[in-house]
Amino acid sequence: MAGSEGPWDMHDEAALGLVIWTTDIAGLAGFLQAVGGLEILERHPGFAEMRAGTARISLHDDDADRRHPWYRALAQEGVARGIGAEIRLRVPDVDAAYATGLRMGGLSIATPSELGGTRECQVMGPDGYVLTLWQTSDAEPGPPPPPARPATTWPTRPSTLHRR
Repeated sequence: MAGSEGPWDMHDEAALGLVIWTTDIAGLAGFLQAVGGLEILERHPGFAEMRAGTARISLHDDDADRRHPWYRALAQEGVARGIGAEIRLRVPDVDAAYATGLRMGGLSIATPSELGGTRECQVMGPDGYVLTLWQTSDAEPGPPPPPARPATTWPTRPSTLHRR
């Protein structure tokens, strides 16, 4: 029935849903909420359901399904699980979101700049997921961001984000 609460409701208005596997549900959910403005709909050990506009994002712990074909690959030490994915999020203030991401331990990939009618930047968060944060160029930018830090260490498996 329309409007019922629960993950992946077939009658929900969401046209897009993503499932992201992570080593740290609370860490990634908190990062997405603080930096990207996502709403946490539910969170408990092993799972979180979030919303960005009408899009739904589910976070699953690696142990959510040991039968999944990715389980063994994700369990390997040092796997770069976020590689090849870019999560684009519209935010009200790119500079403030960028600064928040860096304060939370994110790695600067691209500092805030103007690009084709938008102001955007990129920050790598927990498990190597890259967030592209953007706003329209006519929006008032925030104060200049702090200088980028050269490396990041997350409280979960430290080898998931490391530089060689």
